[in-house]
Amino acid sequence: MSLTLRRGETLAVLGESGSGKSTLARFLAGRATDPVQKSAHITAIGGEATVLGQPLRKISRRNRGRLTAFVGHLGQDAGATLPPDLNVGDIVCEPVMERSKKFDREALGETIAEMMDLLALPLTMLQSYPFELSKGQRQRVAVMRSLIMDPALLVADEPTLGVDANNRPRIINLLNWYRERTGATMLLISHDIGMLEALVDEVIVMQHGRAVGRGQINDVFRDASHTYVQQLAEALRATAYDEIAGD
Repeated sequence: MSLTLRRGETLAVLGESGSGKSTLARFLAGRATDPVQKSAHITAIGGEATVLGQPLRKISRRNRGRLTAFVGHLGQDAGATLPPDLNVGDIVCEPVMERSKKFDREALGETIAEMMDLLALPLTMLQSYPFELSKGQRQRVAVMRSLIMDPALLVADEPTLGVDANNRPRIINLLNWYRERTGATMLLISHDIGMLEALVDEVIVMQHGRAVGRGQINDVFRDASHTYVQQLAEALRATAYDEIAGD
């Protein structure tokens, strides 16, 4: 696989379970080592990968730490892994506080308030704990946390996972607001057709660790020559139709 993602662009990676999407996302986000599951360590055995000018194959621990300050990462089912002993306010602020004790509290508060408003979450929820929230609310909090450091690159794995159809557009609006505000680059793993149409410049379709389709979303799915890409296009259309019918 070969890909180049320029500043301000949004690329979506699609594919079946086990195709390598999440592994690719974690590696490019500088999270090749899972702090919880040591067995989930990712090792590059060939090729080259450079993110924000930093080669990743033999990156030192120090440089990895520096890189992750500029790369936001929303892991798979991130809402389920929020720190249970912190309230929402502390969860969202934690990445900032870990980097520096000298930050503009007023500006941070204004940013959080604006994001909460875009996500239709009440400010009183900042005092709530994860166990008091619905799955969709936890996921929205996780998305906020991934953006709070103003990353130059956001790598997000299924950002609307577990969020009901009525609230998914709110996450799309938040990501669009963030991109317009910062000019950030985004790499999204998503099969949410609304998100793909609203945010994405190009898509890559993966199967068995290889890219089997790439281009603008309509071109890839309309002129699909690969059997799997055709099947995925049909599945996405069916899902979108079912959700519209359900609404």
